[in-house]
Amino acid sequence: MVNGQAVRTTTGSNSEHLEWKAWDVSAYKGSEATIRIVDNNRGGWGHILADEFVASDITRPEQHDWLDWGRDYYAAVSFSNAPDGKRIMVGWMNNWDYGQSTPTSTWRGTMALPREVQLTQTAQGPRLTQKVVQEVDALRNTGAAYTASAQDIAPGTSTLPVSGDVVQVDAEFSPGTASAFGLKVLGNSTEATKVGYATSSGRVFIDRTASGNEGFHPAFASVDDVPVQLINGRLRLRLYVDRASVEVFAQDGLATLTDQVFPAAGANTLSLFSEGGTARLESLTVTPLHNAMW
Repeated sequence: MVNGQAVRTTTGSNSEHLEWKAWDVSAYKGSEATIRIVDNNRGGWGHILADEFVASDITRPEQHDWLDWGRDYYAAVSFSNAPDGKRIMVGWMNNWDYGQSTPTSTWRGTMALPREVQLTQTAQGPRLTQKVVQEVDALRNTGAAYTASAQDIAPGTSTLPVSGDVVQVDAEFSPGTASAFGLKVLGNSTEATKVGYATSSGRVFIDRTASGNEGFHPAFASVDDVPVQLINGRLRLRLYVDRASVEVFAQDGLATLTDQVFPAAGANTLSLFSEGGTARLESLTVTPLHNAMW
């Protein structure tokens, strides 16, 4: 908690086993912070285990290589005998921590876009890469696509001359002198969902702490991130933005993040942002997507 606001959250596993949870709190250096432990249990164990709170300049090794590092990619299923030997999977965008409390009616969560999964050899060993199935390309309204020229991103937020709440965004960045940089989507004058890269930790993140309605459950507001190595000093991002979700594919699908968001009605602005210095936008294309259902 910083200045009365929850800036980082995590939820335990409801077991007798302690598990490490780590936060990058370098952005709050110099601030006074407290740790709040909340018993949100509705039955079961009836007690809290918490031990060994450590502050360190050393990033702790990851415990898992998650299939998706967001909060809302659950119960993924894959399909056998797909054409051309492809491996296709689809997940449910929700989280049982707050799934019964989402501010929706008649439905709870949605399905993520179907993804093709492939095994790719990297310097760190074999990894799964994910990309949205090519059939989704039929939804692209390429005639209305917006392309930006390469440009520096000055510290602050720069609103793009394009908007939309159902879009595909393809962007490539160079960090420059920035400590963080990226995109803001589903925004208005006061709120937005941030998708960016923190240079000190080398992590791509989705920040939904000011994304619209995030106060319906204490476990919802979050900054979710994944370690991502720059390739030739650059970061490639593909975003699929829907009215209540953001799916992020970094470095051609080597890492993914999937989160629900609940923006205010009409929140559809797209912006670039940079913090702590000047970043560089190498390329950007925003492509509206036709509705697939309604």
